[in-house]
Amino acid sequence: MRGVLEALHQGDYDTAIERLTRKALFGRREEAKEALLLLAEVHSLYGEEGLEKAHRALEEAYELGELEYSPLYRALLGELLALEGRPEREVLPLFLPTEDPRARYHQAQALFYLGRFEEVLNTLRPGLPAFLAWRAEGLKGRALERLGRHREAALAYERGAELALGLERYWLLLDAAAMWLEAGEGERALMALEEAKAVVGEGEGAEDAATRHYLLARAHLLLGNPNRALEEARRALEEEEESGHKAYGTPLVAAQALSQLGRYQEAMEAYEEALRRAEAGERPYVLHEMGVAALDQGAYLEAEGYLREALREEAYPYRAQVWADLAEALYRQGRYQEAEEAAKEAMALGAEASGELILGHIAYDLMHLEEALAHYRRAAERAEEGSREWVGAQEMVVDTLVQLGYRSPEEILVRAEAVLPHVHPADEWHQALLAYKERAEALLREGRRPN
Repeated sequence: MRGVLEALHQGDYDTAIERLTRKALFGRREEAKEALLLLAEVHSLYGEEGLEKAHRALEEAYELGELEYSPLYRALLGELLALEGRPEREVLPLFLPTEDPRARYHQAQALFYLGRFEEVLNTLRPGLPAFLAWRAEGLKGRALERLGRHREAALAYERGAELALGLERYWLLLDAAAMWLEAGEGERALMALEEAKAVVGEGEGAEDAATRHYLLARAHLLLGNPNRALEEARRALEEEEESGHKAYGTPLVAAQALSQLGRYQEAMEAYEEALRRAEAGERPYVLHEMGVAALDQGAYLEAEGYLREALREEAYPYRAQVWADLAEALYRQGRYQEAEEAAKEAMALGAEASGELILGHIAYDLMHLEEALAHYRRAAERAEEGSREWVGAQEMVVDTLVQLGYRSPEEILVRAEAVLPHVHPADEWHQALLAYKERAEALLREGRRPN
């Protein structure tokens, strides 16, 4: 079987299938049984396309006898049933305790199809033949991706790429780059994409090239290079025209780059193109981005419209932040009662810092300074350090304490020192915070407390 395994690792599936078919037909019973099980494995690699042939190979193997208690046979059958959408009660009883890496790999595949992602990670074992070893790392990557563990997923995809050859290696590197982006590590994404380009050379198809340029655009956007991001996004759009596969994410990232460059009207046109391309479940992602862009531009009524439309999609996973952004759009319009209701909805769904910040702004504007201070303190406490909400909350705690007659100069000093490194020197808040800090220091030196 060594030649067959080598052919599989090289991606020469036709040769492998031909040899296995011949062995199944003309080999001795045990050889034929082994060949048929491996043939079922090979067909299983094709997913739904290979279901019928994989089932047929398993049936023929079973007819040769003594497979009822074979962990590999039962794991393969379980994988095929799970792929067909059969329930857990039909799949899981097929699994037998085993340390055989091949059987455990197919058990893990079945578990992935069943959505039991943590169990996938605990089931896989080392010692697989080369054609499955890189797939096992890819399977780990997909499970980790579903669990939201993006950095670990990226590392798994990269380990898979080290074991894979040709296009499989290239695709795993693209997957790794996508996960590095989700983890917020733009430089690591660029490294993976550079390696992917070196692997594929001149053999890159238009659709794959579009994906690579799209990921490059996202990486440069993440790294604060909107001009380069826009250039890569436009190259991705050109490749999509050639391939005929037009994804909504490509004009979306172009729009984000244009927004960062202050080219609002062009950005909205790109968002509209993304909206035309988007399928039902993708539309709220675009609408949310459009709402945020309009909000940043000061087009508050437009922002409200986009955000309310995004909220129509109940399955959108970022509904809490949409409610928070809507609360801000309503607040900026002076519609305090509606803004308060939206902020509370955001908080109920998990966007506590954003909601508290808006409630603080409303109370501050109405001169309810004690109430505002409580909201701002809670916002600072619940926001991630360095985030937009955290910076805004810290600034407003300091400002509110100042408005209250420099109450608690120690707190003013501590919060101002904490937030200043996160505020650009050109920002008007930078000078204000420095002035507040100096006044608080003077009060503490004099040992005085304001009334």
